[in-house]
Amino acid sequence: MQSVIEALGQRAARHPERTALISGNQRVSYGELWSRVVAAACYLSDCGVRAGDRVLLVAPGGPAFAYGYFATHLLGAVAVVFDPHAPTQRRDELIARATPRLAFGAKAEPHAALGQVHAIAELDSLLPREVAFDAPSLDDLADLLFTTGTTGRPKGVRLTHRNLAAAAHHINAVIGNREGDVEVVPLPLYHSFGLGRLRCSLIAGATVVLVEGFRLPGEIFTALDRHAATGLVGVPAGFAVLLRLGERGLGPFADRLRYIEIGSAPMPLEHKRMLMKLLPRTSLFMHYGLTEASRSAFIEFHRDSAHLETVGKPAPGVQIEVRDDSGKVCGAGVRGVVWISGPHVSSAYWNDAATSAASFDNGWVCTGDVAHIDGAGFIYLHGRYDDMVNVGGAKVAPDEVERVLTEHPAVSEAACVGMPDPRGIAGQVVRAFLVSAADHVSVPDAELSRWVAQQLEPYKVPAHYEWVSALPRTASGKLI
Repeated sequence: MQSVIEALGQRAARHPERTALISGNQRVSYGELWSRVVAAACYLSDCGVRAGDRVLLVAPGGPAFAYGYFATHLLGAVAVVFDPHAPTQRRDELIARATPRLAFGAKAEPHAALGQVHAIAELDSLLPREVAFDAPSLDDLADLLFTTGTTGRPKGVRLTHRNLAAAAHHINAVIGNREGDVEVVPLPLYHSFGLGRLRCSLIAGATVVLVEGFRLPGEIFTALDRHAATGLVGVPAGFAVLLRLGERGLGPFADRLRYIEIGSAPMPLEHKRMLMKLLPRTSLFMHYGLTEASRSAFIEFHRDSAHLETVGKPAPGVQIEVRDDSGKVCGAGVRGVVWISGPHVSSAYWNDAATSAASFDNGWVCTGDVAHIDGAGFIYLHGRYDDMVNVGGAKVAPDEVERVLTEHPAVSEAACVGMPDPRGIAGQVVRAFLVSAADHVSVPDAELSRWVAQQLEPYKVPAHYEWVSALPRTASGKLI
C-alpha cells in the first residue's frame, strides 16, 4: 500500500497533462497540481512547519485548499480541517486543542492565538520549486478532523496515511472509479465527505469539478453538462433539492452519469425510488460510516432494491459486527451496537485517553449506532444510544443547544430532540421543548432563533419550539 500523496505524485508523473481539478473557469492539470503542492510544501517549510506539526485549513474549498492540504502531507505535517463558518468560540476552542504551527483562512488577518492567519489564496501564486521530499510513513498522522461526540464536545479524530489510503482504495473498489472519470463535487472540502472524494478521484486519475453546494441547482446541471461528467456526489439534503425539479433536473443525464455516491445522513425511501426512476442505468451508491471509519458499508439502490431500508453491506476489507452490552457478537436479527474494523479505522482520539479507551478496542471502533444484521448480511440501523440529531449530515448534540437556550433569561429548562424535517430536505431538524423562567412569559420563536444563531452554527438552530409546564424526568433527574 502507498500513501495518497505518493499515489498523487505518481499520477502527476505519468499523466502531467491530464486535468485534475476544475473550479469555475480554472483548470489545473495533474502536473500543475503537483508543482503547486511542492511549492506549497516549501512555503510551509519556510514558515517553520516541520514533520508532525499541525497545519490548520479553515478556508473555502478550491484548488488552493487542495494545494495546502496535500502540501501538508508531503511535508509530513498534519492537516487540521474544520468548518470556517463555525462560531468564533468554537473555532478558538479547536485551535487551542490542535495547537497548529500555521493556519490558512479565507483572508490574511491577525489572530490572538495564532499570531497570523495566512490567506489560502497565497498558495495560488507561489513560484515553482524543484525540491524532493521523502514520503511520509503510512503510520504517520495525516489528518486531525474534529467531529461532535456524544457529549457535545468535539472529538479530534486521528487519521494516519494508512487510514486514508485504505479508505480511498476500498471506496474506489466499490464505486469503480477509474481514469477518465469526471466527477462533480458540490461539497465543501472542509467536510470529510468532500475531502474523501478529492482523495478518491485523484488517486484514480479522474477529474474533480468543484461546485459551491446545492444552493443553485443550475450550476450543478451546467457543470454536469459542460464537463461531460460521469459521476456526481452529495448529501441527501442536496439531492432533495435536485429531485424537486423532477425529470427536467437529473433526467437529461440518465445516459451520461455512470455513478452517484450519497452519504453523511439518512435518505428518505421516497427519494431513493425517485432517483432509481430518473436514473435507471446509473449506479446509485449510498454509504454508511463515520469520520473514525470512513464509508464502511455501501448499498447500491438498483442491485439491492429489495433492501433499500438498509445501509447495505461492509465494503471490501471492512468488518462490521453488532455486539450486545457484554461485547458478545449478536446473532442475525438481534439488535446491538455497531462496531467496525479495518485498515481505514482510526485508533484513537487526539489527546483524549478516556474517550479513546471507551471507543476503540484492538483495531475496532464503537460507532454508538444501534442496528441488526439480517441473515443475508444487510445492516439495519435503529438510531443511536445517544440523542444526536442528524441535520443534513451535520451532527447536533442536544445538550449543546439546550445549554445555549437556558442562558436566555426567559428559559429555565430546555430539552432538544430530533424531528423529521417537514420540508423533507435535511432528514432531521432540532425541536426544542422549553420551560419558562419565573416571572417570564414565552418569547417569540424568532427571538430564540436569533439567540441560538449568535453562538452556534445555523444548522443547530431549532426549527420548532414548544413551551411546556415541566420536562419529564426520571427519579434520578435524567430526561425521559
